[in-house]
Amino acid sequence: MPFSNRVRLTTVACSFALLASLPASALEMKQIGEIQIGQGEGYAEMLRYHAASQSLMVTASETGTIERISIATPSAPSLTTPFDLDGGDVTAVAVHGDLIAASIKVKPADAAGMVKLFDSKGSLLATFETGALPDNVAFSPDGRYLLTANEGEPSDDYSVDPEGGFTLIDLASGPSNATVTQIGLTDFNVPAGARIAKPGQSFAADAEPEYVAFSADGATAYVTLQENNAVAVIDINAKKVADIVGLGVKNVSRMSHDMSNKDGGINMKRWPVLMMYQPDAIATYEINGATYLVTANEGDAKDYDGFSEETRVAKLTLDKTMFPNADELQKPEHLGRLKTTTTMGDTDGDGDHDLIYAYGGRSFSIWSEEGRLVFDSGNAFEHIISKRSPDVFNANGGAEERDDRSDDKGPEPEALALGTIGDRTYAFIGMERNNAIFAYDITLPSDPHLVDYMMPSANHNSPEGLEFIAAKDSPTGKPLLAIAFEMTGTVALYQIN
Repeated sequence: MPFSNRVRLTTVACSFALLASLPASALEMKQIGEIQIGQGEGYAEMLRYHAASQSLMVTASETGTIERISIATPSAPSLTTPFDLDGGDVTAVAVHGDLIAASIKVKPADAAGMVKLFDSKGSLLATFETGALPDNVAFSPDGRYLLTANEGEPSDDYSVDPEGGFTLIDLASGPSNATVTQIGLTDFNVPAGARIAKPGQSFAADAEPEYVAFSADGATAYVTLQENNAVAVIDINAKKVADIVGLGVKNVSRMSHDMSNKDGGINMKRWPVLMMYQPDAIATYEINGATYLVTANEGDAKDYDGFSEETRVAKLTLDKTMFPNADELQKPEHLGRLKTTTTMGDTDGDGDHDLIYAYGGRSFSIWSEEGRLVFDSGNAFEHIISKRSPDVFNANGGAEERDDRSDDKGPEPEALALGTIGDRTYAFIGMERNNAIFAYDITLPSDPHLVDYMMPSANHNSPEGLEFIAAKDSPTGKPLLAIAFEMTGTVALYQIN
């Protein structure tokens, strides 16, 4: 069975020296086209490519549509007739052949969501009921199955908190005769290396499934449980959760990060902090018959009017034995501003905090299918941005907000896409806050290499969705990277040379 539950406390050595020594020209991402869908947030979020029509399918929650962008002429992308979702709050899109699926959330918080299935011309083929808040949807590689990650977020006052879960749609007999199975988490307790964010909750109620990836053979799906710092393993044939694996934490006291937005700029230092990985996007690839998982470790907290776990290190009572220099650590220019959790860290139950936790790994990771950490990029993202784009280091958008997110989750790696060029496999990772796009050669899972780093133009802000387009499917005959930028409502095309 893939993955085994066990605690992982990892100390990841910084590989920045190796990464920085590689020439950025090893791979070049060059913008060749862009288009504005709408002004502001909610017009360009997740996207997938339909090869036959050379079109991008882009979710637009603001208008309740899937926007269609023709990239037949990549230098001049053009909007065509969108898919009408009747104003539905669309969260994700998936494409397989000429089938296009959209996941849609419904109010109130505990209402069942839905998946709408279309043909490539926009005709509605079927509608399927899901669990509450289907936040992501994916086809199995052969197109037989659709799987949603039903996040089940609580109402803001926390009076309603639906269970997280999964919806498996079997299309073997066609859309009109599909079999729909709701898959729950009620049989699971919190595994080692994971957590319940809100004390007193069941794991099923606390869990918030985020993002779906299938194995190459389609027999297994992996779904991130971001707030819980875990991954659910779905046995597709058995139609059930086979396992939950906790990702553990990494001890970053041996590497430097900037953890304050009140320290006057870029100050990479070592701190006694444990980082939860808490991945958002996840993808899989195979090397020599073995499956590997790639995660973008963004981080997330539960922060609602009815319950919030968030606090700052300055507000904790730190154990004097573990932190004899607590007064110094808790200064705002040191660790005092760092966002942390009130629900973890008191290991002996005496009312003070013996450990300090941070949200998100500020990195990307590669895991074996058994759940072993094969690689983590450590502090490379922050180091590289600090050297190459210091004006937007841990910024919340532009240079005027430099260092603004250092006390939170740093650059916030969120978006992820994998692609094969020749005999090499590449990972493209987007930073939600400062816009940087990193490209790594991950052909050898234990030894990825940085091959390009790119800052999009000022027209684009907050990469939410990434899509790799292989050369054989590309209108240019060369591989492309399509990026949807959430805050600016734009989509840009980058040719990979």
